[in-house]
Amino acid sequence: MDAAKKAAADESIFRQLVPLVNSAGNVFCYASTEIEVDTRRIIEYCLSNNIPVALPVSGESELSFYYIDNINELKKGRYNIDEPPISRPAYDGEKTLCIVPALCADKNGYRLGYGKGYYDRFLKSFKGKSVIICYKDFLCEIPKESHDMQTTFTVFDE
Repeated sequence: MDAAKKAAADESIFRQLVPLVNSAGNVFCYASTEIEVDTRRIIEYCLSNNIPVALPVSGESELSFYYIDNINELKKGRYNIDEPPISRPAYDGEKTLCIVPALCADKNGYRLGYGKGYYDRFLKSFKGKSVIICYKDFLCEIPKESHDMQTTFTVFDE
């Protein structure tokens, strides 16, 4: 995807996420890489609007989320993904919004991730609402398996 198209798509997704984020009590997000939908803007939005935001740390088979106060706290962790310091554990509730990464997704809330099952295991006991963010060019029919967890929303660029 060329840079201008990606920037426009990221802006569209950001605008759609803002109302969901504003209605959340706290937000669980991930630090995007260059090829993913930009989440750094939504993280900064949360921080500047006093919405608690937490990012995951990958364990052997599980995710644990930790709050941050500044995006500069992130350091490369497992899989070379930016992770927060393990200092302020975050707990989900009914008003928590979890933004879930996807390589591709469908409009019904199913996704293909990176194949390790971290988010499917996490979402199994998650109490809040979850949203997949995905570029419309990567919307497709997703094969479903019994362990795949459906998210509450799918947001893609329009």
